[in-house]
Amino acid sequence: MMRVAVVSPNPTSNSGGVERFCHTLSEVIGRLGGAAEVVGAADLDSVAHDLVITNGMVSRRSSAPRIHVYHGCWVDHVRLGTRTNDYSLPWRTQFLVKGAAKEIWAGANAYRVAVSQPTAEEVEQWYRLRVHRVIPNGIDTTTFVVGDREAARSQLGVSPDEKLALFIGRAEARKRTDIAVAAASRAGYRLMTAGAGTVDGATSLGVLSPSELRTWILAVDCVLSPSDYEACSLAILEAMATGTAVLTTRVGYVRTLIEQVPGYRDLTAAAGDLDEFTRALTLLPSRGQAVVDATAFVRAENSLDRFAEHWSAAIDEVMKTTADGSR
Repeated sequence: MMRVAVVSPNPTSNSGGVERFCHTLSEVIGRLGGAAEVVGAADLDSVAHDLVITNGMVSRRSSAPRIHVYHGCWVDHVRLGTRTNDYSLPWRTQFLVKGAAKEIWAGANAYRVAVSQPTAEEVEQWYRLRVHRVIPNGIDTTTFVVGDREAARSQLGVSPDEKLALFIGRAEARKRTDIAVAAASRAGYRLMTAGAGTVDGATSLGVLSPSELRTWILAVDCVLSPSDYEACSLAILEAMATGTAVLTTRVGYVRTLIEQVPGYRDLTAAAGDLDEFTRALTLLPSRGQAVVDATAFVRAENSLDRFAEHWSAAIDEVMKTTADGSR
């Protein structure tokens, strides 16, 4: 039985995107017949392992073969996705360089996986490290299933005629809650938020369980995700899997989605463009087929079964090349 150590930034947490990924991957490896354990970098030596999978900026060397997963690229995350203009240029430069150095070190001497094609391109451009395989994130399509909006609204006590939009996630700068609030207001939607923290101009639902979140996603008219930077957002994929429209920016995996479902482009905007984002929101009632097509694509390409297929192939390749002594 293959023993895999999945190294997480916080092995006790399942709230952040990378942490959720680590636990999902561990479960998928179990489905494939292996035995996986999520551990912190400091605890790697305490678990028996034949393969190590490290993530993001967290790395740990081992005598076993290693896969490193890029959940984004720090250079573009800082350049495009965080608002650091209030800090001095030397501080910003140091901030960028330190994070980039960690990601370069983390990916060195490993088989490298990226969660989206744009992320792979960023890693290769900025770090000169070849990405061996792109594996988009997988989601639980048995929890996030297509459902009925009227039934969900009835369950929650929401008026059938109210125009509702939902923002999912932490209210951090790169996720641009300011654009979500402004666009919803312009287009006549009441904005709800699901996640830690509150947002001025929106009604907070707090942190929801997966089943509660699914019900709210089904109940709203759309989910708003105007992030400046995302690699492959779990929240976007889960919302799309239910058949609810997601208004988002053309960053990360969304670019791949648009390549496969060209009609969905009208429901997206350039990062930071409030006018285009608002226009996308006003076009929503006439783009029902694009939503249906995007849902079908996500349910096929981002299911846990598809995720397992990708990871099975990656692990087989790593172990074979290691056994052959060719890498």
